[in-house]
Amino acid sequence: MQTSEAFVLRKNLYSEADYIVSFLTVDFGKIQGIAKNAKRSRKRFGGRLEPFIHLRIRFREGYSGIKFIEDAETVQVFTHIMEDINLFMWASFVLENTDILIPDEEPVKDIFHLLLETLSFMNSGIDPALLTLEFQIKALSFAGYKPSLYTCLRCNRETKGKAFFHIQKGGIICTKCAPDEQKPDPLLGEFVINEGLADINQETTLNNIKTLSKFTEYHTGKKIKSYRFIEELKI
Repeated sequence: MQTSEAFVLRKNLYSEADYIVSFLTVDFGKIQGIAKNAKRSRKRFGGRLEPFIHLRIRFREGYSGIKFIEDAETVQVFTHIMEDINLFMWASFVLENTDILIPDEEPVKDIFHLLLETLSFMNSGIDPALLTLEFQIKALSFAGYKPSLYTCLRCNRETKGKAFFHIQKGGIICTKCAPDEQKPDPLLGEFVINEGLADINQETTLNNIKTLSKFTEYHTGKKIKSYRFIEELKI
């Protein structure tokens, strides 16, 4: 029997009363298992297999590597995220990015603790857009996709303020080195970076999030379904 702190990433109905649940765990990375009779068992699960609940789960491994989730207990509930639709959508975007970036069954303690910290701050009322941008930059780095944000890829000079981000190459291109506006590059996205992310305004933060989302999709080959929420936001 194994025990670990965890967050639910995805949950799908497997049979009338069972779920297949994907978790991010602090000790085992991303795992997937069957929670038998989870819809009916108040004692073992009690409706706790939901996003934005910090859990401690117990599971065992059966034949052919199939995992069975035995029970789950609550460590912390992020109540404000679950009750506020705006926070819920921001946190869902963060959760989906987590799911996309991490491989199966490889310990990723840095990303687990980053997710826990991000959700805790978001739940406490700190600007969710700023937290999301900070999460993207750190999670991409932890996952091996570290973007180069402070030095121009072409002239190698330190870059601050308005620039462009090359989605394929994963780095900043300063305005002097950017291609002619008459021949726009579809792999370039606008980006503004300062020493402190808090120094940029809300609209710029949102644009940066959009650019890094395209970068994530390009390099993982996976679509971020909740990105639609970001696209439709009005500042």
